[in-house]
Amino acid sequence: MNKSLRESLIIFLGLITHASFATTSVDTINGHLGVLSNQFNREVGNVPGNRYNGSIFFDYHKNPDGEVLRDYERKFSFSTQVNDENLTIFSMSEAYVGGTYQRKNVVKAGRQILNWSEADKIWGLGKLNNRQNFDYFTPGQEGLTGLFYERKSSNGMRYRAFISGLYLPELNPALDIDKKEKTIKSRHPWADVPASTVEVEPGNWKKIAYNVDYPDLSEVVYRYSVGANIGFESKNWVWDNFVVRKPENQMSAMVSISLDPAADVVEANIKPQFYYHDVYGSSLKYRNKDLEMYVSGIASRPNTFPDGDQEATRATDIKTEKRREDYLGGGISKTNDNYGLGVNYIARLSPFDRNKESLALDPRWNQALNGFVYKQFGRKLRISADIKYDMLTTDRLSMIKASYFISRDFQGIFGVNMIGTPESGKSFWSPYTNNDSVYGAVRYVF
Repeated sequence: MNKSLRESLIIFLGLITHASFATTSVDTINGHLGVLSNQFNREVGNVPGNRYNGSIFFDYHKNPDGEVLRDYERKFSFSTQVNDENLTIFSMSEAYVGGTYQRKNVVKAGRQILNWSEADKIWGLGKLNNRQNFDYFTPGQEGLTGLFYERKSSNGMRYRAFISGLYLPELNPALDIDKKEKTIKSRHPWADVPASTVEVEPGNWKKIAYNVDYPDLSEVVYRYSVGANIGFESKNWVWDNFVVRKPENQMSAMVSISLDPAADVVEANIKPQFYYHDVYGSSLKYRNKDLEMYVSGIASRPNTFPDGDQEATRATDIKTEKRREDYLGGGISKTNDNYGLGVNYIARLSPFDRNKESLALDPRWNQALNGFVYKQFGRKLRISADIKYDMLTTDRLSMIKASYFISRDFQGIFGVNMIGTPESGKSFWSPYTNNDSVYGAVRYVF
């Protein structure tokens, strides 16, 4: 996304959250300022943009127990990071103002995470909510921007609706587009950067010059979204059924190219596209004190199926085709302040043949298991591990971390993040196999 668009979105998000600080009443404020180094072992994760960073996280939440709209709820959650390539990335995960009327009706305006799908949240699918995408180990979530309504009945039934005329796509990982030099690069280690050269005939390599047709800001942000959720909630059970029609969270592109062996460079023309899709799903969750079990399904149906260009994709590595996606998952966990452990599973139900669908993006997960555990030792030390394994592609993500409060306000962290991919190099995670890290960090926590 270009710089002017990113700056405009920052200004817009700042305006819609101004009301959050119109009062001196504060419920909770927390966050941290920190620095991280991934240079303990130079042979692990020594990728530009992945070597070290500085970060800020700030969260403000006022959640009153009121009966009238003048007793507002306010939420503002912001993160930013600067890496060793001098790239500044940010995330406004939530920023809204809302209130309750007669204890049954809740109205919120701004940016809010729709907590409607466990599968989308746990596995980072990015079909419903946006993702932060500072890294793919923990993609996080960002909310949708608009007007939210919820009505709760005395019998436990719950009705929710979402409507918006504004669209804010995922901003990370960002690309650096140089109009003058006609190049596309990135200082983000998780970015999917197009090819810079192409072999037009055996032994004849040419530089690719990218011509990007930038959309106007109004063409991007003024797009509607609408969604509805009917569910049930009691002491132990939560049931959600939803359908949402909205633009896809990630930008797509139309690509055309002319492979002329006599030309000095190969010209590639890119036109960004913002396609709509329908997302629907259902989740059933059981909770009893610190025990939780769930089953969750989610489906995505693109409204547009653009024709792929085999020649353009081979030359640029930009995949343009769309496909339907269906997922079903479940899990069980037991978590509290002292310890936690759990198991999650997800299965892709929709068909995908990489050899036949080479113009479409690889699924992030196919048939995957996840196990996690953490233990709190006293008030200062916490150790955790989280492992994901795709049984179809043999992709593996492993995260092990230990954190220790050096003092009341300062925390030290040491961790290892590792990626394992198939030898064929044919999976979603294969391009990122060098983004491992053995890291240490220090944070000032408030």
